[in-house]
Order: sequence, then C-alpha cells, then structure tokens
Amino acid sequence: MGYPSFIAGRFLHSRVHNRFISFLTFFATAGLAIGTMALLITVSVLNGFQKKITENVSSFTSNIEIQGFEGVPLPDYKSALNKIMKVTNVKSSSPFVSHEAMIRARSAGASSSTDGLLLKGIDPAYDSSSLRNEVVSGRYNLSPLGSMNPLMLGSKLARRLGVSVGDTMFVFGVEGLPSPMNPPRVLPFVLTGIYETGMSDYDDIYGYTNISSAAYLFNLRAGEVTGYDIMVNDVTQVDNTSNNLRRALGYPFYPRTMFQMYRNLFAWVELQKKPIPIIIALIIIVATFNIIGTLLMMVLEKVNAIGTLMTLGATRGAITRIFLAQGAFIGILGTSVGAIMAYVLLELQKKYELIRIPGDVYFMNTVPVSVHAGDFILIGGTAFILSLLASYLPAKAASSLDPLESVRFH
Repeated sequence: MGYPSFIAGRFLHSRVHNRFISFLTFFATAGLAIGTMALLITVSVLNGFQKKITENVSSFTSNIEIQGFEGVPLPDYKSALNKIMKVTNVKSSSPFVSHEAMIRARSAGASSSTDGLLLKGIDPAYDSSSLRNEVVSGRYNLSPLGSMNPLMLGSKLARRLGVSVGDTMFVFGVEGLPSPMNPPRVLPFVLTGIYETGMSDYDDIYGYTNISSAAYLFNLRAGEVTGYDIMVNDVTQVDNTSNNLRRALGYPFYPRTMFQMYRNLFAWVELQKKPIPIIIALIIIVATFNIIGTLLMMVLEKVNAIGTLMTLGATRGAITRIFLAQGAFIGILGTSVGAIMAYVLLELQKKYELIRIPGDVYFMNTVPVSVHAGDFILIGGTAFILSLLASYLPAKAASSLDPLESVRFH
C-alpha cells in the first residue's frame, strides 16, 4: 500500500475536528448503499416476474400452440405428430381437443352448481405440461373409469361448483344454439383431481379430461383434434421454430408462440424494465453528488494537512490520489453493503415468500425474484466507477491548492 492510500485511510479515520465530516461520509456511503440495494432488488424482481410468467405460461400451456386456421379441426393427428417432431428445436408435442362447454354438479337445483368451462382433452401419453405437478387434491388421472369419464378442475372452479374429489358431474358439449335439431351431447364425469397453479385464468375456467372423451363430446371424427401443444428446447428460438412448423405442416395448421398468445402480459413486463436505466442513472447520480460534497468538505477541513504534505515533498499527483482513494473507499463500501443487503433480502423473499400478491392479477401468488450475478456486477461496477469519477473533481481541487496558503489556512 502506497503512502497516498495510507494517508487517505488516516483522513477517513481521524477523530480530531472531524465529526461533521464523518457524518457526511456516513450518509454518502449510506446513500450509495441504499441506491445500489434498491436497484438490484428492482432488477431482480422484474427478472423474476419475466422468468416466472414465462415458466407458468409455457409449462401449463406450451411454448407454441398449433390450431386449425379459423378453428377448423385438424385431421390425423398421429401423422401430424411425426412431421412436428422432425422440426428442429421441437422437444415434445401433445395433441388436444379443446372447446367451451357447460358443467353441472350432480346436486342440481342450486344456481351455483352450473357453470361454464373450457374443457381440454389431452392424451396422457403425450402430455408435457406441469398439470400433474399442480394437483392439490386427488391425483392426476385421465384414464377411462368404466362408464364414467375422468375430469380435473381448477381450484377456483371447483369451489364455485361446490364439488370435491369423487363427485359426479355432467358436461354438456354445446355447439351453436341448442335446439331439438341441435341437442347438446352430454357425458358423466368423475372428479379425479383438483389442481392449483396460482394463475387465476387457468384455475378459474379450465377443465381437463382424456382426448377421446372430449372428442366424443364435441362431435369430432376419429383422429381429429383441435390443436397441438409444442414444447421447445431453446425458448429464444421459438419464433424460428414456429415459422419452420408453419412451413412443414402447411394449411390449415396455424402455429402461434406464447409471446404472441400472451402479448399483453409480456409487453407489460418489458414496459416495467424500460425505465430501469433511467432510474439507475438518477439514483446513482444523486449518490455521486453526495460523494462530491463530502470530499469537498473534507478538502476544506484538511487544507492545513494538504499544505504540510506538499511542503514535505508530496506531489500534486499524490494529493490527487489521496482523495481518489477516499472516493474509492466510499464507493467500494457503499456498493458492497448495498449488494450484500440486496442479496440477503432477495434470498429471504425467495425462501420464505414474505411478500405475497393477488394471483388473479399477477399470475402468481408471491413476488418472484431471479438473482443474476451479472446484474450485481453491472450495477455494482457502475456505481463504483461513478463514485470514483465523482471523486476526481474534489481530488483535483485539493491538488491545485497553494502549499503556503494551505499551511497558513485556519
């Protein structure tokens, strides 16, 4: 350690006539720490929202959804599956039959026992969603049950209907306006499981059964489906994969990525992230102004000491380095404390879910966090560099003092 760093440390730890300077140094360091902590927490939460929404949407639905153009049924799904799986980046494919329907609990007579739902029939052999991992009551079972058909409902829909696992319900496949010439098809179902994703849009309206029951209910011919759920290996290439699927399958197959289906949701996350660079600049600039003010006050308080050092042979460059070292110390301490506080708070939130949010608004029940080392390096490094640059003005002011005038200064 050179003598400029040694003298800088002595200046910072001096207790004689220095209480006010210590007070300013503390608040400059605290301001930088709080600013760094706030920025790291904000960025980590926004990254967490983006990651959680992407995971929830893709795991419960798919990365790419293929439907028939204008809703027409798609024929011969086993032949189409072979073409789909040959497309680069496709990880798995799951055919489904999906349509609106009416559901009535067995305890007929109460208005609350009848409701609408979006019934989705899937083939358990191809199912790649996270449905089996979200079951909170009963079990994941979409296999035929003799004369009855299996059904899984979201927790909110099950509560509205007042049903529990093992109860019998009737589902009406309605297409167009029911009439004597267009009677709805009806099937009995047994509730085999209740799932809960924390995403209101799914827990509120979706029901799941096997693909054959749904196909009969919605009057589809053998081999016909209404769509395919596609999972990919690399989500960043999902747009290219969607275009490749469109070329491979042709009309009437119409693929859409999750970013197209949930455009508003992902646009909201991106919109929240856009002001972050401006916020980073404003908060850290305020902190650096505090550093400038603190070091200028320190220069004024140490005028005599500066003059003494210069008469003893200290160069103007050495005086500059002394005050740059003080700024670097404040920068390192402030950014380190801020980063440590941010990391501790983020880990507490991740482990104990201290802050909870309404799932029907945010697609999740707790504030998500995603800690990236790159964010800590970028924000902490930026804060430190700005604090070092802010130290240059007071350092140059100190080095430009006249030694004789400095010694005589009281």
